[in-house]
Amino acid sequence: MKPNTETALGAALKSAVQSLSKKKQTEMIAEHVYSKFEVFRQFRPLALGIHESLIAALPQFDATLISRVVANHCRKPRYVKSLARGGKRFDLAGKPSGEVTAEEKKAAQLMSAPKPAVEAATAPEASATPVAPEGQSAE
Repeated sequence: MKPNTETALGAALKSAVQSLSKKKQTEMIAEHVYSKFEVFRQFRPLALGIHESLIAALPQFDATLISRVVANHCRKPRYVKSLARGGKRFDLAGKPSGEVTAEEKKAAQLMSAPKPAVEAATAPEASATPVAPEGQSAE
């Protein structure tokens, strides 16, 4: 069993944080993560399982919300583009920890590729008859 090493200040902070809405907590955690870990600010490819390291590094925050912050980060276009370039993955300290696989790189490239103009193909054709303002004839 893990010994309880939480301080009174840590417990008070955790209680105060938990009184906020989940959205506010997530925003606060994201702000903290971006200020504390350069690898997030630089949008470098993250080591697999980094959420577990982040949960261990930030015990004052709810683990589910930390995972949500990581998921939100990994969906950002800047991160997806970074992943699409491939190369090394990085841990919280900014040290290399693995590589982006060819499959991950390809998936990220597909995600970051511009979407085809679906709206133009599915938009209704303009009607052949002109539409006149109310009270006037179109001809």
